[in-house]
Amino acid sequence: MSICLETVVKEARLGTWLRWLRGTATFVYIAALCVAVAVLVIAFIPGSPVTQALPTALLSGLDGVKGVVSGVVVDPGGSIAFKISDPSLAQRMIYLATMLPGLVLVAEIARRMAKLLRAAQDSDPFTARTAHDLIVVAKIAAAGGLAVWLVTTVAQWALSATMLQSGTALRPDQSILGWLAVGLIFAGFAQLIARGVAMRAELDTVI
Repeated sequence: MSICLETVVKEARLGTWLRWLRGTATFVYIAALCVAVAVLVIAFIPGSPVTQALPTALLSGLDGVKGVVSGVVVDPGGSIAFKISDPSLAQRMIYLATMLPGLVLVAEIARRMAKLLRAAQDSDPFTARTAHDLIVVAKIAAAGGLAVWLVTTVAQWALSATMLQSGTALRPDQSILGWLAVGLIFAGFAQLIARGVAMRAELDTVI
C-alpha cells in the first residue's frame, strides 16, 4: 500500500513539473513572438532608435572624455554604444536584422518544447518519438544558432559601415557557443531517452 501511495505522489509531482515547464515554454514562446512583432513594427517607424556598439580602436578624440577620475581611461580594446539620431530605412532594417533572427529562433524552440511537454503530459514521454523530437530541437538550436550568429554579425558589420568614417567594425561575439551548448543539451537528453526506450524494449523481451 505504501509503495502504491509513493508512486502516486511521484506521478503527481512529475505532472506538476510538466505543467510548470509547459507553461514556462508557452510563455517564452508568446513573449518572444510579441517582442519580435514589436521590433518589426518599430523598425518601420521613422526616427525609431538605432544603436550600435563601435570599437574604440576606430574612434578618435577619446582622450578628451571627462567625468571620470584621474587614471581612468577609455579601454582601447573595448567598444562604446552610439545612437543614430535620424536613421534611414536601410539602417533601421539592418538594425532589425541584429535582433529579429534570435527572437524567432527562441520562439520556435519554445514552441516545439511546449508541444513536446504537452505530449508528455498526455501519454508516456519515454518513447522513440520523444527522442526524435528532442534531436530535431537540438538541430534547430545548433544550426539555427549558427545562422543567427552569421546574420547578426553581418548586420552589425553593415550597420557599423554606415556609422564609421574609418572603415567597418567586424567583431563577432561568442553567442554561437551558447546556441551550440543548448543544442548539445537537447541532444544529450534525447540520447538518454533513446537509451531508456532501448533498455525497456530489452527488458520486455526478457520477461
